[in-house]
Amino acid sequence: MRSIQSIAAVQAVMEPSPPAVAAEAADLLSSLPGHLLDGILGRLDIRDAVRTSALSRAWRHRWESLPELALSFPDGTPPAAVDRVLLRYTGPGVPRFSFAVDPASASHVGHWLVALSRRRVESISIYKRRERPPRPWPTLHSYIFSCVHLVSLNLEFFIIPSFPVGFAGFPVLEELYLGNVEFTYNGERQLQDIIRGSPLLRVLYLADVDNPAYCVIEAPNLHSLTLISDYDEEWRFGELPCLQHASIFVPELEDHGNDFGKFLARFAQVQKLAFHSPANEVKIGTTPFTFYNLKSLELSTHFFDMHILLMFSLLRSSPNLEKLKIEVRDWEVEDTEWEFLSAQWTDGMCANLQVVQIISCEQWLPIYFMKLILSKASCLRMLSVDECPTSEDDPLNELLICKKASPQAQILFEVQLEEIRFDRMKMKCADSSKKRA
Repeated sequence: MRSIQSIAAVQAVMEPSPPAVAAEAADLLSSLPGHLLDGILGRLDIRDAVRTSALSRAWRHRWESLPELALSFPDGTPPAAVDRVLLRYTGPGVPRFSFAVDPASASHVGHWLVALSRRRVESISIYKRRERPPRPWPTLHSYIFSCVHLVSLNLEFFIIPSFPVGFAGFPVLEELYLGNVEFTYNGERQLQDIIRGSPLLRVLYLADVDNPAYCVIEAPNLHSLTLISDYDEEWRFGELPCLQHASIFVPELEDHGNDFGKFLARFAQVQKLAFHSPANEVKIGTTPFTFYNLKSLELSTHFFDMHILLMFSLLRSSPNLEKLKIEVRDWEVEDTEWEFLSAQWTDGMCANLQVVQIISCEQWLPIYFMKLILSKASCLRMLSVDECPTSEDDPLNELLICKKASPQAQILFEVQLEEIRFDRMKMKCADSSKKRA
């Protein structure tokens, strides 16, 4: 995608010639009401909006005074082009601003935030272009805290400055995405205060946030939480009464004894849970709560004894689970594989389970687990596997001949899934051909 040309260059090329100006008298565009012209321009991206200056006299420079102008710049846009657009645009509102920064443009971000804070910006997304930048990351301008009309904020690879005097939060913020950001001054309090100062917050995404030690996440309207962090000890959880979706990626969990149960208990009310089981062993025992609302569970896990126990503990605690997705990261072969797995099953487990997906199945232990699911889950409709180990024994036959508790259960391997997608595509093409005929 070509980068935006400078405003001066674009208009120099597109200025209408004298004959074209004379022809504009009959131009239907000139007779359109102003609010219709504004509505059309408001639906264009910024590059096309600038180019409309060449269409007719009614369009010339009109983009510069629109009531609202969304600014979503494609990758590779020179920062000088953004400077010129913000300088030329005199309208009152920029509902959306999106830009992929690189080292050459990072120094411009502060000036942009100053301009955006004066135009009631509702959505800001400033993210890293391509590869991870080296440290030190640039410090964000404190004018970000003057954008009090923000509904959505996405920041990547920045140092968050200290609050200006009088900052009380983002009163209408609904979505907050922070990836690879650093809080240098009283970091846990800053992030905590941003969350608490955003009473309408519904979506919170935190990935590799530096220096958040002992930050308390508490939000009365939060529906979706994604947490990616090196250690769980950096986080505390307050009241999250509306939480529906949680995705937790914490590769190292401290051995808190019963505290790990408390860690999971904060997500007991969710309908969808994605959980990356830790690399270290965590003793959980019997889960001291029940996921009554949980319909979908995604696990990225090892298949070692302790991780299997954790997985079964979650399954036993999820009586209404319908969808289960497991990514197998590693395995451990034991002499008592089937016996060990069978011993974990209890009556009533997976009573409502309908769909199971296994990813990266490269050893027999997950095969035994799938056979166990097939033999016990009475409502199962589909079991899909992306790949299976190659050996003298055919894993497909192992699954096909095993006892099934559900007569409608189908077993699909990756090749079959691709065939189904291809068949559906052919059916759509055939339907389209019939319609054209």
